[in-house]
Amino acid sequence: MAQQLLDYPAMRMSALVLGVLVALPWPLHGLFTQGASLALAAALIAYGLMPYVIAFAHRIGALDVPDARRVHAVVTPRIGGLAVIIAVNITLFLNFNYSLELKGVCLSALIVGALSFWDDVRELSASIKLLGQMIALLVLMACGVHIDVGFHGWWGNGLEYLITALWIIGITNAFNFLDGINGLAASLATTTCLLMGLLAWHTGQTYMLFLCLALAGGAIGFLPDNARYNTPARSFLGDVGSTYLGWLMAAVAVMGDWSSDGAIKAYAAPILIFSVMIFDMIHTTIARIGRGDVRSLRAWIEYVGRDHLHHRLMALGFSQSQAVILIVGFSCMMGLSALALVKGTIFGVWLLLSQAVLFYIILSVLMARAASR
Repeated sequence: MAQQLLDYPAMRMSALVLGVLVALPWPLHGLFTQGASLALAAALIAYGLMPYVIAFAHRIGALDVPDARRVHAVVTPRIGGLAVIIAVNITLFLNFNYSLELKGVCLSALIVGALSFWDDVRELSASIKLLGQMIALLVLMACGVHIDVGFHGWWGNGLEYLITALWIIGITNAFNFLDGINGLAASLATTTCLLMGLLAWHTGQTYMLFLCLALAGGAIGFLPDNARYNTPARSFLGDVGSTYLGWLMAAVAVMGDWSSDGAIKAYAAPILIFSVMIFDMIHTTIARIGRGDVRSLRAWIEYVGRDHLHHRLMALGFSQSQAVILIVGFSCMMGLSALALVKGTIFGVWLLLSQAVLFYIILSVLMARAASR
């Protein structure tokens, strides 16, 4: 088993050491050079750590056993996201000056990641998981990370905190829901982070660009052990990885300043980038309520079904890899619209938003057709 888990151990160890060396704060110049070094460092560290995380998962029994609700057919370690968390935090710690906002983002994500790690190992109730996410939200907001809706007074602040809570918890769980087939969650996280990085560059936020590239690198380093279609995946992200990445991406979206031309552009851009996750969560929630499968918030959190976007695409005849490519393609299409939106006219903004709505209506029809099969 050791040889199976540590295939080419010298190469993995070399990648880990090289990743830490690349992560050191070298005096580099140029956006491309600095950004590429951060992404490469996080990717190499995550890739180098994976065999040891896999071995650790076997040792503590953090294994995903196949059943009728799952796509995979063999027992698989489910805490691969631990390598991503370590890689991202090493890269950030060595290269970033932590503002109060970034401290809140990173600390709250670690709280959620630690809680989800325990859930992967021992399983926690939905109420405990929700309580942990609320504590992480308090930490995030206490550090000044919240959506600014421009209203004044206590009710304005209350509205900002409410919208922030709905966004962060909603995106975190929406991303977790999409972690259902090999390579999908990490590929979607990579795509989302790269799109947000391009948006940050497009809006002159160099700091946010580097942060997004570091997150993308961590997800990329996980893919070789998960995005496997001819052989079983060596590991899954697990809740520890999917909730951590989902939380970080949602919080970074709140932390950034995506347009100075008005609230519509500022909020429409990240909504478009995250729209695939948002659509899947809304569509499956409405369908489950309509079928009577979900009757409470606890049931919504705990429900595990095969009715997500990737399941529907596979029901239409697409393979796992094809479903991943299609969903990543959907995300890229919406993300490119977001890039065009922030520099466009208000009329152009409404056209792009209308295009997105039309696209998701068509996708809903396709999902309904798949459900009827």
